Amino acid sequence: MQSRGAGARLARSMKRRGLLLIMLGMLTVVLTVAVIRGSGSTACPATGYAYTGDVELVFPQEPVSVAACFGEGCTPAPVTRSTDGRWLVPQSVPYLVPPISVTSVYVDAVDTSGARVAGELPIETEPTGEHPDGPECGGPFRFKPVKVAS
Repeated sequence: MQSRGAGARLARSMKRRGLLLIMLGMLTVVLTVAVIRGSGSTACPATGYAYTGDVELVFPQEPVSVAACFGEGCTPAPVTRSTDGRWLVPQSVPYLVPPISVTSVYVDAVDTSGARVAGELPIETEPTGEHPDGPECGGPFRFKPVKVAS
C-alpha cells in the first residue's frame, strides 16, 4: 500500500513540475515579445540596392584627354565630355565588363601642361534620401563625384 501512495505522490509532483515548466516557457515568450516590441527595432526586408548611373570625374585643371574603366586589370577607354561639360563614365561597355561590383574607377588623364595622372581611385557613395522601407532600413544610394588629383 505504501508504494501505491508514493507512486501517486511522484505522479502529482511530476505533473506540477511539468506545469511549472510550461508556465515558465510561456512567460519567457511573452517577455521576449514585449522586449522586442518595446525596443523599437524594425525588421527590414532583405533589399539590395545597386546604383547603375554614371561616375563623374572632377579635375582640378581641365584635362586634354581622359580614359577610364571599372574593374581590376581593365583597359581604359576614352571618355568624352557630356553636353553640360562634365566628365561622366557610364557603367557600360567598353568601360565596364560585367559581372563586376563597381567600387573604384581607373583613370588615365593628361592635363593642358602635359602632366599625366593615372591610377585607381575609390568611389564613395551617399544616400539618395529615399527610404522605401523606413529610415532605419536604409535605401538607394548614388556615387559621389570622384576627385582626380593632379
